Amino acid sequence: MSTLAERVKLARDRLNLSQQDVADATGMSQPSYYKIEKGLTKRTTYISELAKVFEVNIDWLANGIGEMLDQGAIGSVTKSSLSNEKDRDYSKDAKNSDHIIIGGRTDYGLVDIKYLDIKASCGNGYVNLEHPDYHTQAFTVEFLRDNDLPIDGNGLVLMHACSDSMGNTIPHGTLMLVNTNESEYDNFINNKIYVFNADGEMMCKRTIKNLDGTVILKSDNTDKDTYPDQLITRDTFNQFALFGRVRYSFLKH
Repeated sequence: MSTLAERVKLARDRLNLSQQDVADATGMSQPSYYKIEKGLTKRTTYISELAKVFEVNIDWLANGIGEMLDQGAIGSVTKSSLSNEKDRDYSKDAKNSDHIIIGGRTDYGLVDIKYLDIKASCGNGYVNLEHPDYHTQAFTVEFLRDNDLPIDGNGLVLMHACSDSMGNTIPHGTLMLVNTNESEYDNFINNKIYVFNADGEMMCKRTIKNLDGTVILKSDNTDKDTYPDQLITRDTFNQFALFGRVRYSFLKH
């Protein structure tokens, strides 16, 4: 199966589902699903939901890699089970867990994000002497999609900021959602905040791209004696080990 359209059609036919059944279960419109199955759309942000509905390997569905079915996969999905899954109120799950759900009510399964027991500093850095332990925090697919983040949670971590180098932008103790998939020098986005690891210390800085290809790591705090700007080039970039981009911060009010 060389195309997404062929794989989606095979997976749907295997379960004897209609296009409307699949659209209802994933939250997309029937015309949108039709475009995927007819090859009019090469990629989709609903790939995780589709794999769940079809009970197939997500790598196979997205890229044709590996086997169609995971070992121990359930043999069939009924229309009633899809309906029950869509109507499930995940807010009830929160009552039986030790963490809250970020994103409110959802029509899909919850996505667990690693909550690292380390602190990413916005200044000289918090030295991490041990490999961090972690627990998880539950997010909804809707929250991740609305913030243009991987809806399967792949590469996302939660971590705290330390010090006041980012001023009021990211105060000390702020919880940050970081996307570690955005960790290449060539992918820097101007005027965004990133987390770095320099000599075992985690720090976050705003990045300012120059026309000559260099990047300034800048603190939002106006005290430049304490928090000076740093200029990096492609050659010196490896000294900083970019950890990821800060995509969301949960500020206290």
